[in-house]
Amino acid sequence: MALPVKKIFEMVTEMFAKGPMGEDGAQRVLEGVKDEIREIRANMDQVTDSDVLDMYIYRLKAAEAQYRHLLKMAKENNNQKKTG
Repeated sequence: MALPVKKIFEMVTEMFAKGPMGEDGAQRVLEGVKDEIREIRANMDQVTDSDVLDMYIYRLKAAEAQYRHLLKMAKENNNQKKTG
């Protein structure tokens, strides 16, 4: 089971606060968020209740926004390593 988006965000925030992280670490974190997105989408396919579907849509949008944010952070971190 994938880690919840909140937990992944906390881990990444802590990792970036400590300094540049390697590509392997960033890749693992991004893969974790992608796993969460895949899991949410799979669960959405099984839902028939509109309230539960709304919940999954909210979680999916949050996870996708988190993925974009983490990708941006990883790119910025990579650029800092190249210029620093």
